[in-house]
Amino acid sequence: MAILGVSLAGCSSDPAETPTDETGSDSAANTFEFQTNGIDPSNEVTVRVPDDLREAMGADADGMVIDEVAVTGHDLSSAQVCAADLAITYMDGQPDGLVSAGSDAGQRSQAEEALLERSEASSIEEIVAEVDEIIADGEERGLTAQQIGDNIQMFAGIQGTFYTDGATGQEVVDGYLSGGSEGETSNAGIITKALGLTSSKEPSALSDFDESAPEAGTYIADDFSTLTVVGDCAASATDPDNAIEIELPSVDAGGKTDTAATVQLSIMTDGTVGVAGEVDGYTRDANDNWIST
Repeated sequence: MAILGVSLAGCSSDPAETPTDETGSDSAANTFEFQTNGIDPSNEVTVRVPDDLREAMGADADGMVIDEVAVTGHDLSSAQVCAADLAITYMDGQPDGLVSAGSDAGQRSQAEEALLERSEASSIEEIVAEVDEIIADGEERGLTAQQIGDNIQMFAGIQGTFYTDGATGQEVVDGYLSGGSEGETSNAGIITKALGLTSSKEPSALSDFDESAPEAGTYIADDFSTLTVVGDCAASATDPDNAIEIELPSVDAGGKTDTAATVQLSIMTDGTVGVAGEVDGYTRDANDNWIST
């Protein structure tokens, strides 16, 4: 990932000129477009991938999921946790495309493609048959379950932990392709995972957020366009160690998800938001033009 030299305005010895929009107002000053000198901290900021970067990305920009994210600091009057409200504007066809790619079926499809390429087999059925042969050979030779698992891993890179005594080739392959998970991932979980907002528990409904007794986590609306993220409080608007990190995902034509850019939000107790970030595979040159890295 190419990390831009992004810092917040006010930290540089040469203050950046206040940007303006087409109407001449200073509202653009609160829009973070991965400027080299960043933007001033504020209670409300908007994060978006700029048009000139989208142009430089070419066809890769077609897979972008999010147009922009409006971030508002949520004053909780708490010294324990801080929060930000996110209002997401999705690109056309999203987030349906992201949900489809992140579903169990979508993830399995991607895993199948990777397994076929790695094993050089022509079908999943051929891999299952080969694993059955490895299991039968191991049992005939009196190998332990760990040894049989190691042989399976040598064949196709399927971790040996997916083999247990008595398992069939189909069970081993299915366990691997499903990631060993139990139960399906919710659509809300798919969205928050793509945004990099992962935790040990599923995201909660936005209606469950109680600002009088806030608990760390992610709270998301039914339409996935509004979220409240509760996390550590930043010591300053330039505190990367306690920042909430948000990823801007992309989905290619084959349904594979990736991260187009990453944003760090430093949220202070009074709701002030500091923002910094980096773009995957692109950086600005000395003339402020985007180049591939």
